[in-house]
Amino acid sequence: MHNILLIVDHSFFLHGFCQYLGDAGHFEVATAISADEATAKIEETPPDIVVLDPRMGEGAGVQVSQYLRLHYPNIPMVLLVTQIDPEQSIEAMRMGVKGIALKDSDPDLMVQGIRTILAGGYWFETNITQPALQYSLDRPNRINRSDDLLTKREHQIVDLVCMGLRNRQIADQCSLTEGTVKIHLNSIFRKLSVTSRAELIVNREGMRSKKSSSAN
Repeated sequence: MHNILLIVDHSFFLHGFCQYLGDAGHFEVATAISADEATAKIEETPPDIVVLDPRMGEGAGVQVSQYLRLHYPNIPMVLLVTQIDPEQSIEAMRMGVKGIALKDSDPDLMVQGIRTILAGGYWFETNITQPALQYSLDRPNRINRSDDLLTKREHQIVDLVCMGLRNRQIADQCSLTEGTVKIHLNSIFRKLSVTSRAELIVNREGMRSKKSSSAN
């Protein structure tokens, strides 16, 4: 049974989605409608995952996200938004957000995404990743992110990251130590000018799109 903390200040959505998550099984759901209530519940029982509306009134969403990054960086966070522009999506990925979902998404898709994150992966809806990808490709003066920058081993590690594997699993797959995988990832992040695994995944899709366009 996984504990979810749902932090949203719209009562209708909050109670509806809370009920849906409860009915989906394997979830124990707590709710909060303010920063103070959210931080109190996190302190009382740290959840396995936080689903948060970053645009709650009076800056509550920002307060809670900053609090989590400072005190509970290992609790995965999903942003629940009405809309988000590509630059904000990329910034959220850089700050370690594990997923971004639109409030009008299919609830089943949201549940699937939450389960993916709880299993150690990432989950960003296509309607969010595609604009972010295009923004990354079109951004002026961006650093060259060609496949040519990476070694064969680094390509292999990127592919495994994009499959959702953790460092230990990558080490086992490549017959490396976990420390060596971390060294390779640091090199990959530096070469591609990315700061998180989520941004690396978006960047990888950009490389593939660029290669496909060139081939056509």
